[in-house]
Amino acid sequence: METKIGTRIYQGKAHTFGDSINTDVISPGRWMREGLEVLKLHTMEAVRKDFYKDVNPGDIIVAGRNFGCGSHREPANSVMKVLGISAIVADSVARLYFRNGIAMGIPVFSAPGVSKIVNEGDEVQVKVTEEAIEVTNITTGAKVFGKPIPEVMRSVVEAGGILALLKAELEHEKQTSL
Repeated sequence: METKIGTRIYQGKAHTFGDSINTDVISPGRWMREGLEVLKLHTMEAVRKDFYKDVNPGDIIVAGRNFGCGSHREPANSVMKVLGISAIVADSVARLYFRNGIAMGIPVFSAPGVSKIVNEGDEVQVKVTEEAIEVTNITTGAKVFGKPIPEVMRSVVEAGGILALLKAELEHEKQTSL
């Protein structure tokens, strides 16, 4: 199933965090067995009590360096979808967090300097193209750019994750073989 992924724009209110926000801060271990609906009530609580109350569908997380560092925890990615976060953009993202996010269909991007141009509550636009990640602070007009992610990764995000992409490809094969 060949498809060319074009420009994708995410826009929403920014929730800002500093450097080295680890997976235990994002999804505290003591709540992970309770499921995502309970875990979302405790997301980021070590750095921002009742964070979940401030999040609306479409909001964007903006962070400093090394976002998602620490142990490999898939719930630290999947809880973002449950909260309605449309994209995560940071100065840098931990490799496993980045890969897990893409695999789950959660847009996760690096754009060095983004934490310096965005304040809590600013309106932010993340424009994803073949050439670059362009982050614009709509509130102030400031911009930063990040390296693009490969088209295959963009297609995984667009599909909603690897499993969704696989299902779509299998369905396409089924339809074309009839």
